[in-house]
Amino acid sequence: MWKSPAIRTYVLKRLRKFVKILGDDISFHVIIDVEKERQAAEVLLKSKLLDLTANVVSDDMYNSIIRALEKLERQALKHKSKMIEGKRQRAKAKSAAARLGVGEPTARTLAQRTNGIQEEEAQRKPMEVEEAVIELDHSEYPFVVFRNAESGAVNVLYRRKDGSIRLIRA
Repeated sequence: MWKSPAIRTYVLKRLRKFVKILGDDISFHVIIDVEKERQAAEVLLKSKLLDLTANVVSDDMYNSIIRALEKLERQALKHKSKMIEGKRQRAKAKSAAARLGVGEPTARTLAQRTNGIQEEEAQRKPMEVEEAVIELDHSEYPFVVFRNAESGAVNVLYRRKDGSIRLIRA
């Protein structure tokens, strides 16, 4: 139950900014407590992604509400920036993998033949030898077959048992 309609409208007005930060599917629970000179405001925010809590005690109710909402806003912005940064990192890794032709599940597909031989489709774009070395490092196989971008010929890059890398030009 609200202490006064003025506090209710004040809190509702301040809570509107969270819709811009976290979207529409948000619920709030505001707890206001007054004991002698101690005025406490606790705000609980629940959304699909997270639950946030801010609790502030001061000698002024409006000050408690402002500080609690500021705490909540900092938490929400921190969470949102972490989400955005995570998306950027995933997109950056995905674009680097696409550029090098590594890590995409569609780059190689296995098809079972009737005679028991597994056929694998390799990447078709030409590569530099350096890109093939990176592909070899990321590959589960001890070799990489690729079309050399300089010569246009099919080359095989393989890792020997002693760890050295060799190139076969065909």
